[in-house]
Amino acid sequence: MSTAENKLSLVQMIVESDDKTFISKVLKYASSLKKEKTTDWAEELPAEVFEELRLSIEEADNGTDPGIPHEVMLKKFRKKYPHLNL
Repeated sequence: MSTAENKLSLVQMIVESDDKTFISKVLKYASSLKKEKTTDWAEELPAEVFEELRLSIEEADNGTDPGIPHEVMLKKFRKKYPHLNL
């Protein structure tokens, strides 16, 4: 079933329902899912991982660590993971 069909089916179930408890539960569940999606994934990282990322970005920005060019990494990953069609 496509996303559009799923949406239509969900809306239809809600519209046709007279069960206040069902509608309330669907609303609460949908709200909780929306809140989960709005959290920043970086907030869930351990502090030491977040700090390491911050330092790496800072080094790249100020030029102390030139990093590896994108094309070089892409070539390496294409060779290592040919099934990904990168």
